Amino acid sequence: MSRDRDGRRLASHERRLRLLVMHLCGRSLRARTEPEDVVQEVYLRAVTVENLPATEDELWRLLARIARNTVVDIARAARASKRDAIERRLARSDWTRFDAVEPAAATAGPRTRLQFAELQTELEAAFDRLTSEHRRVIGLRQFEGLSARDTARRMGRSEAAVHSLYRRALSAWDEALSWS
Repeated sequence: MSRDRDGRRLASHERRLRLLVMHLCGRSLRARTEPEDVVQEVYLRAVTVENLPATEDELWRLLARIARNTVVDIARAARASKRDAIERRLARSDWTRFDAVEPAAATAGPRTRLQFAELQTELEAAFDRLTSEHRRVIGLRQFEGLSARDTARRMGRSEAAVHSLYRRALSAWDEALSWS
């Protein structure tokens, strides 16, 4: 598989990955680092994988696992030496270590990129306005891809309660969006 194609495949997961990173970081860690920096770190770690998975579902699971590990690493660095440690860690991970890797070419024009950026901002703001319980169930089900059964175990609830909570959370997120 070519590097350009791998880059395009990785880039196709950017919006979903950004929401997952926001979910994993939580408000306190997002106050110390930019989600975009974490997403870039995930991509940098992903390009070092020799053979990316063949299917998009497998690729998403790999990206989600890398994102979780990246957030854990950043949280540990934050606890160890606050904001300076986070900035140093992110600064160490740049494209200069991967001279042969070129980022995926942008195919969207400036207007489309602006519209996607505005939509992303609205989605993130609406997600932040949800209750912590709603953010958690959406994060576990949608972003981490857990089943209702696994989510129920993680949340200490019944599977039926998780289904109900998930529907209410998605509805609340939809209502929180300014364009709905």
